[in-house]
Amino acid sequence: MNCNTLINEYIERFEKNEPIYIDDIVDYIINYNNSIANEDAMDKNIDEKKIYNNVKVILNRLIKNNVIKSNYKGVYYIPINSIWGEQPLPIRKIVRDKYLVSKDGDIKGYVTGAKLFNEVGLTTQNPNKVDIATNEAKNFNKYENSYLNTIIRKPKMTINKDNYLYLQLFDLIENKDNINIEVDNYDEIIYDLIQNKNLDFEKILSYARDLKTNKVLKKILEIAR
Repeated sequence: MNCNTLINEYIERFEKNEPIYIDDIVDYIINYNNSIANEDAMDKNIDEKKIYNNVKVILNRLIKNNVIKSNYKGVYYIPINSIWGEQPLPIRKIVRDKYLVSKDGDIKGYVTGAKLFNEVGLTTQNPNKVDIATNEAKNFNKYENSYLNTIIRKPKMTINKDNYLYLQLFDLIENKDNINIEVDNYDEIIYDLIQNKNLDFEKILSYARDLKTNKVLKKILEIAR
């Protein structure tokens, strides 16, 4: 099966307006080649570069033929056409894949900052750029992605599906003085959040001790009384 056929076969798996990543296409083709060829006879480094270049040429051809579109480097999608015209790929889907959810479905990041405070009802601030704590951040410096309207930072511990809600809670407590809180029942909202998300007080205290967050410990003990 040639590269062109494999790429079309791969793209056909996707719904319209879902991100398709060139790196995933390259991996798909390499895995296919490895399944039908003697791996010892292949120079993987050379093959991967050659395959990447071939994939890029074919994707560009598909763009010219209006089969797919691209509005972000390395990301493609099958467009949706409506009576209002062509709908662009929602940026939130790229943000989800890039920073929030891994390929195997585990959580690798979460929304924080003013956007988080807005979502839980502590402020009406709705920032243009969304702060995200993610395992994808390489160090503790903040990095801004202007196209995706995001600012990413490295978390204090590796994020996963078991701890991300606890880490969001900690951010709500630790960053309280940095956001304009517009309610008088802050403690009540935090307590309701703990209850609604089924967060365990023992785990909260354990994570707080591990991260040495005295501010969180103090507030949780106050709320628990």
